[in-house]
Amino acid sequence: MTLESYTCDLCILQRTETVAHLFLRCNFARACWVSIGITVISTMSILQILKRIKRQLNVSFAMEIIILMTWCIWTTRTDRIFNDINPMIEDCRNKFITEFALLLHRAKHSLLPQMESWLEAL
Repeated sequence: MTLESYTCDLCILQRTETVAHLFLRCNFARACWVSIGITVISTMSILQILKRIKRQLNVSFAMEIIILMTWCIWTTRTDRIFNDINPMIEDCRNKFITEFALLLHRAKHSLLPQMESWLEAL
């Protein structure tokens, strides 16, 4: 598949779509993170950003949250590209909440109360 452009379709920066940009530096992605209470500083390295997110979350299931939000950003972006659905931060947040609620069914019983509490606090 050949693309006409490799620039980001979802932000005003018109930057090349790198992994870092798609999930952490794009204005849209950063707004999605903010919607769940995470501030991403786009000038940091990817590793620094991920470490900072883990510190902000301060929960033992931080990686699950990171993976799930990147998945929700990805599916929201692909809806724009392949289904012509306008990306909305609230839609991405709602996907995240729905998917996280489903994740509770597969969570370790010892983590369940903390995960439920974290979700309710959103």
